[in-house]
Amino acid sequence: MSVRVMVRSRPRAEDREAFEKAFEEVSSAVRGTPGHLRDQLLRDANDDSLYILLAEWESEEAFRAWEDHPRHLEMAAPIMPFVATTTEERRIFTVRISVESA
Repeated sequence: MSVRVMVRSRPRAEDREAFEKAFEEVSSAVRGTPGHLRDQLLRDANDDSLYILLAEWESEEAFRAWEDHPRHLEMAAPIMPFVATTTEERRIFTVRISVESA
């Protein structure tokens, strides 16, 4: 079953544009990594300081293999200055049920 890696972050107001650009850069770099399916960046509709970084992977093993790979830090470098200081939470969720809209 696939997993979702969720990171909750609150970049400073003056950093939000750069944070979003860094997310796009990292997502582009990760594209094509074995087991990586997709990334999404969400911003709370009622609190524009709160972002959720959501990554979907084929399995937790695939995510951990990327996370442990030496290229991980190189690929994630653009966003690291932001998440290193603004991450409130990081969790891995296993998808139990997924329903697609018709």
